[in-house]
Amino acid sequence: MKKYIAIHTYHDSDAKKRFWMGTKHNQTTDIEWAKKWNYKKARCTATWVGSDDFFFCQWEADKSEDIVSALSEQGFDEFIFTATYEIDLHIDVNNLTGEVPYKAIHYLDEGS
Repeated sequence: MKKYIAIHTYHDSDAKKRFWMGTKHNQTTDIEWAKKWNYKKARCTATWVGSDDFFFCQWEADKSEDIVSALSEQGFDEFIFTATYEIDLHIDVNNLTGEVPYKAIHYLDEGS
């Protein structure tokens, strides 16, 4: 599976409010969250949410359409717009390997 970053934004402030309604009292653990966001053709592996109008998720899928379809099947397109971008390079200081990560960037100019 390929890795993607998804950038989500709300349709408007009312959609944002409805999207998060009830989550203040949600008791779902991070382990349960990971299981919930694992679909047949796409899997959300990380999320970053602030108080702004955008939030971000990392996904694994064969193609970006699988992510959009998974979100649509859950009814989320009623609240958010989503743009997905394939990730060529991902460095996470919490999961360092000691490997050289730049080999994954296929478009780098070998002459520079």
